[in-house]
Amino acid sequence: MFGKYDLNVELKEEGIEISITGKGKKKSYYRKAGEEEVEKIIYAEEGNVVICPVEPVNLPNEGTSQHLLIELEKPIIIEPRIEDVFYVKFPVEVGVFLIDKKDVERIDIFTITKPKYILYGPPESGIICKWWGSDAFSEAPEVKRLYEGVMKVEAKNNYSEWVEIRKMVFRALDMKLFYNEHAFMHSYLEILKKTMGETSFNERKPKNMKRAIDIYLAKGIKRLEKKFVMEWGFK
Repeated sequence: MFGKYDLNVELKEEGIEISITGKGKKKSYYRKAGEEEVEKIIYAEEGNVVICPVEPVNLPNEGTSQHLLIELEKPIIIEPRIEDVFYVKFPVEVGVFLIDKKDVERIDIFTITKPKYILYGPPESGIICKWWGSDAFSEAPEVKRLYEGVMKVEAKNNYSEWVEIRKMVFRALDMKLFYNEHAFMHSYLEILKKTMGETSFNERKPKNMKRAIDIYLAKGIKRLEKKFVMEWGFK
């Protein structure tokens, strides 16, 4: 389902239906995902439709959180001064966009996951995060592509002691999403202290993948920092 299409298209996959139909400028947009159905009217002569993964923090309530917390089902313990690579899964949210040579307009965002929120940090000053649970994998796992994506994590322990990792927090503003058959992100986790670390993302497009539309760039939001500081630990 991910890809670029003409303004007249009908798609069905894994219980999701998307269609844009009509003649002339006036077209009807319809989307069904699970129990949810959306209908809109589009006036357009030229352009294309792009369906791609987006930063997975928009649903169920846009604006509630700008961070994703991935909780490992089995914690990872990292030796001092050691670097390692592992993979986790993350929830997929799908964006539908109208694009032309001048502009990008969002039509719709949906998910077939069941989103949850969790607080990272103390009640008085913590951060509300979108929550997702995942195993850690030594190789890229297979995923149900409209449900979960694959995140590559390069972890580096720069601290002088062993550190146990159960939770990782990522800021949506820093995320760089790519896709082919499934959604993909490449992240970094740098351990600075026993209870402090930084997360960031690789901007380079992987071979044989396409770059997803960046919601924040489309809105004209500038990135002043490219790293998120985890100041409340990894457990």
